[in-house]
Amino acid sequence: MKSKSLFLPERRLKMKFSILQQDLLPSLQAAARSTGTRSTLPVLDNVLLSVEGKKLKIAATNLEIGVIKFVPVQNGVDGEMTVPAKTLVELIAGLSQLEVTFESEGEGLAITGGSFKASVNGIPAAEFPVIPLSSGKGISFPKDAFLTSSQILFAAAVDEGRPVLTGILTEVKDSKLDFVATDGFRLAHRQVPLPKASAPLKTLIPKRTYEEVLRIISEQEVPEVTIATSENQNQAVFTLGGTIVSSRLIEGQFPAWEKIVPTEIVGRALVEKEALLKAIKLAAVFARGEANILVLTTRKGILNIKSSAKEVGSQENEIEGNIEGEQLQIAFNTKFLQDAVTNIPTSQLSFEFSGALSAALIKPIGEEGLEYIVMPVRLS
Repeated sequence: MKSKSLFLPERRLKMKFSILQQDLLPSLQAAARSTGTRSTLPVLDNVLLSVEGKKLKIAATNLEIGVIKFVPVQNGVDGEMTVPAKTLVELIAGLSQLEVTFESEGEGLAITGGSFKASVNGIPAAEFPVIPLSSGKGISFPKDAFLTSSQILFAAAVDEGRPVLTGILTEVKDSKLDFVATDGFRLAHRQVPLPKASAPLKTLIPKRTYEEVLRIISEQEVPEVTIATSENQNQAVFTLGGTIVSSRLIEGQFPAWEKIVPTEIVGRALVEKEALLKAIKLAAVFARGEANILVLTTRKGILNIKSSAKEVGSQENEIEGNIEGEQLQIAFNTKFLQDAVTNIPTSQLSFEFSGALSAALIKPIGEEGLEYIVMPVRLS
């Protein structure tokens, strides 16, 4: 009797699945946003398609952020491969709302729907990087609590010179969730009470990750957000319903931001948000030529705002408000001031001063937990 060889040729299953175009496209587009990088790895321009039973996993990564989405499919045959994200998105977006069938053919992917047929060259799934997942349960909180982080993102640094300042400090402590961003000249802080006690958490997550997570939440029904860390603690892993977002964490020490918050207030102005915002924008017209500086002067009942440029001219504007405390003259960068006032969610705000050369505090009136700190400019 002839014995069978232990080295049988490997049987390669054909990946196959069917799905409605309108069910696939949103998930495909969301994942594809995280492809591409300055790396020379061609596979990073691809999305991974992986079928397991009646579920399709769509994954993409640029090595900084990875997105995994799960969608149900019909006629699934297990298998996986990667194909160029941009090409696949454009093809699926161009089809009508009909059932589309995908089937792997060697290193390519055959796509059929109605009278349409296409073949897209791919790269083996073995070359696709592993997207880190969480090692534990993580911390969950309501979606609305996480959405408030959008009010502070603008204050994070854009310059990569100090990487820690390009991140958002995310901290859970004593049943409170804190988001903090600063670029060294201004600081934004949002605190949200949590409905139940949670385990402590303190991470520094890139601003770009926050922007992507907020975008995903706006695109799909997400009742709550869960944040966990990967096994080696260098990745933050967000679970958003049927979507997982994995992001590298920023290493380094975030500034002791609590020490920056002014504690001694010597003057306060309660004003209408829109009136102040309009005055700042008008001041910016003349401030552009002079390092974006406006000069704010307080006196009883009036907030005076001046700006000038030698070659352009000058302007002066007064807005009424409830002004109390010391009379001050203090200069600010118009952009920093405008960003803070723009993001105030209420119709009135409180402008609190701790001195002519000390940080000022801007807070909404009628809403707790949000504060912006802006450093003044020293006039020559």
